[in-house]
Amino acid sequence: MKNQRLMAVVSTLALAAVIGTTYRGGFASDHDDGDTDLKSRALNLTDHYAFKSGNDLALIMYVNARSLPGKQYYLSTNARYELHVSKATSRTAVPTAAEDYVFRIEAGAPTAAGVQPLTLTVLANGVIVGTHSGMTTSYAASKANTVTTNTGTVGSFNVRYFVGQRADSFYFDVVRFFQVRSFLAGRFFGGTGGNGDPTASLAPNCRGDALLALGAEANPDADVVNLWNPPSCAPDFTKNLNVTAFALNVPIASLGGGTVFDTWSTISVRE
Repeated sequence: MKNQRLMAVVSTLALAAVIGTTYRGGFASDHDDGDTDLKSRALNLTDHYAFKSGNDLALIMYVNARSLPGKQYYLSTNARYELHVSKATSRTAVPTAAEDYVFRIEAGAPTAAGVQPLTLTVLANGVIVGTHSGMTTSYAASKANTVTTNTGTVGSFNVRYFVGQRADSFYFDVVRFFQVRSFLAGRFFGGTGGNGDPTASLAPNCRGDALLALGAEANPDADVVNLWNPPSCAPDFTKNLNVTAFALNVPIASLGGGTVFDTWSTISVRE
C-alpha cells in the first residue's frame, strides 16, 4: 500500500479492485504483480498518483507494467478502470474510504488505427452523474507526443483525460533491493533462535564500495554504511519500458468543497 501527501491532497493506493454484483475483485498492487492465469497484463494495476495541478485535482493510474518498447498494448474490454475520490475533513483525519466520487473508464474494441473508444462515467455518492465519450492514444502517437486529450463536461464536472502508453516513471534498483533485504533479514532475524546472524554479509555495491567502507577514496559519499547502489551506477529495472497511463484532471471546486482528499485506483472485471 502506498501513501502520498502533496499540496494538501492525500493520495492512497488501496485495493486493486472493487466488488460489485457483476464484477469480481482483485488484489492489492505492488507495482508489478506479474502475469498470472487469473490476471492479464491489462489488469495489472501498477501505480497511483494524485496531486494538485493549478485549480485541478490530477489523478494518474498506471497499468500494464513492463510494456515492451515499440509494441502496442490494449485495455481490457471486460474491465472497469476506476479512480476513486473520498473527501477528508483535514490532513490528519482517518480515511473513511467513502466513495464520494468515482471516475470510471471502460474501453471498447480496438480500431484499425490502434485506438480504443472510451466511456468515462462519473459517479457521485454511487449515483451516475453522466458519461463522456473519448478515445485512447495509440503507441505511435504517444511516442510522437501527439496525444489525444479528451475534454468535456459531465454534470458539473469539466474533465480532461488521457489514456495511452507512456514511459514508466518508476525508478527502482530491484536486484540490490533483494540483496539488501536478504542481508538485513539474516543480520537481524537469522542465526540461532532468530536472534540475528552477525556473520551475514552484503556484496559491495555497483561502485565497489564495501558495506562498511572507511576513508574518502573508498567511500566518496562520506557515508560509512553502503547498503545501496549509488545513482551513478544503480540499474533501473523499468528503463526503456512503458506503462499504460490514465491521467484525469477535474476541478477541485467540483468535488463538493474542501481541499484534502483520499484517492485510490481499482480495476474490476466482469464475471
